[in-house]
Amino acid sequence: MVDACLWLNPDIFYHGVVYAHSKLSVPYLKKVITYAKSKGINGGYPQLSWSIWKHMAVNKMLLAEDLAWSYFEMFLTLRDVTADERIQQAELEQQSIEAGDSLSYRQRVSVPTLQFVLFLFIQQSNKMSLRKSVMVDEWPGYSPRSVDGLSGKSDGSSNLDEQKHNTFIQANLSQILELLSEGFKGEISVESTLHADVVKALGFIVQGRLPKQAAVSSIYDIAVKHRVQAKSGFMKTSGNFSIRTFESWFQTSLAQNPYGLSSCITGGVKLKWVTATLKNQEQTRKKPRIVTNSPSAPSGHKIMFFTQCSNQTIARQTETLRGSYVKLHRCHKAYIYLLSPLKSVSIEKCTGSTFALGPVATCIRVVSCQNITIIAPCRSIMITGSEDVTLYITTPTQPIISSDNTASHEEPPVTFAPYNTFYPDLERHLAEVGLTISPQTDKWKTPICVGNLNNITLNSSRLSDVVRTRSPRSSGSGDGYQMDEDTLFRTMPPSDFYLFSIPFKFPLEGTDQSVTTEIPGGLPLEYSQAVKSKQRAIERWKRALRDSTMTKEERTSFQFLVEEKFKEWLKETGNQQQLDDLGKR
Repeated sequence: MVDACLWLNPDIFYHGVVYAHSKLSVPYLKKVITYAKSKGINGGYPQLSWSIWKHMAVNKMLLAEDLAWSYFEMFLTLRDVTADERIQQAELEQQSIEAGDSLSYRQRVSVPTLQFVLFLFIQQSNKMSLRKSVMVDEWPGYSPRSVDGLSGKSDGSSNLDEQKHNTFIQANLSQILELLSEGFKGEISVESTLHADVVKALGFIVQGRLPKQAAVSSIYDIAVKHRVQAKSGFMKTSGNFSIRTFESWFQTSLAQNPYGLSSCITGGVKLKWVTATLKNQEQTRKKPRIVTNSPSAPSGHKIMFFTQCSNQTIARQTETLRGSYVKLHRCHKAYIYLLSPLKSVSIEKCTGSTFALGPVATCIRVVSCQNITIIAPCRSIMITGSEDVTLYITTPTQPIISSDNTASHEEPPVTFAPYNTFYPDLERHLAEVGLTISPQTDKWKTPICVGNLNNITLNSSRLSDVVRTRSPRSSGSGDGYQMDEDTLFRTMPPSDFYLFSIPFKFPLEGTDQSVTTEIPGGLPLEYSQAVKSKQRAIERWKRALRDSTMTKEERTSFQFLVEEKFKEWLKETGNQQQLDDLGKR
């Protein structure tokens, strides 16, 4: 017998927790399994179709349809599938749109039933306790106990503490096993026997490895190994497990992820990617750190951790970044360009910074940030506990924004704009992560807004009904600020939109024939026209100068005045720091 090491899949807990709706409780989830089993292979079990889930979620659990779809879609996003399968899914949606029914592709999508129910259960993992009232709905990163966050919000530090997630699973393991066994009553004695399908479903959130082995396997593959069977409770004769033995083995084997964020921070390799010079005592006291586990981590488990990168310009396109989970933490007045295909990204407690990212295969998660700009193609994005966030994105899924984002200067906390840049390897990187850019499937400006207003889930289709019956926050009110769509987000006016130029070049990874020379998919018409209008204004300005009757001395004086005004603008906006840093590359 050997001792296996088990750990939780960080992707699910860092990026998969959408919203802890009160109806995602064990009694309701048991009914989901029972109803799905009754439908059998006709869209219920072992694969759950969207139509069956929609019926249960909307008609029985009273969830809003777009929230129900967001759970379904996020699960699909986090599944471990190939880039080709992602592209096939995008083509399926594209075909439905071209056929005149933009939602018909959903009818052909399904998910593993038990895994999906488990995914719904862990939406509660950000609650302080499942014993608390179901009225205490929460979203990722939020904690009433946080004191270090922006404007009293979450500090997002819970994601640094994997032990919180371990504790949640260990404390609720019996309940999880009972829930997933609901569909096998009558087939086996669920009081003493655990069906193999339940253990296979746990593989969605639990991974592990055997001693002296680097290969990462699912919990089921480990549990049935000959050397582990006695401890895991696997019974060869039935192919199932002894539930008490399995539970004991699970509890003692669950440990810190050797390839997780905590392990990377404490034992990773430090990188010297910082370009700017530290300028004051505060920056010297909090030196920037960039750490990675890339040299030792197996494929799919690479991490890049950036923290305290203040007044810096960092620009990289490297193999170290490729396929990594990137965490950007406490970056202040930084310009960070990470132009490689990435697995996922967390941006937490950052202020006054710009992040230009390569294609993100799964999710970008923004927590407790202020005055930041993100430019990226991504499969999904989630924003919570933040203010003054501007997103130039292209995404095939609805962005998720929580109602705890804070408006500043009477402006909504989140501004959406279409993706506004490109670089030579962009299309190659998009294909590598399975992302396609199509104007028909791009959902950059159609977010779902989730939150709690007297336990009502808010989303873009129901906000107007809620607003008519609610008023702005008054003294002693527990409702929060007025839940108005204009309060939660806005779409950038075309007149405010500009293209973004990557200010440097990297060595080309492929051939000259595959170079990206324009924004894939183009810009929406109104934004394209606004850009052309600005370009025409510049041409008129140049022509006016060229045709002016100014003398040579007047031209010199005028040029001097323009340059001085430009220098003032660079200093006031902080762009001078970026130019200085770029000059050091």
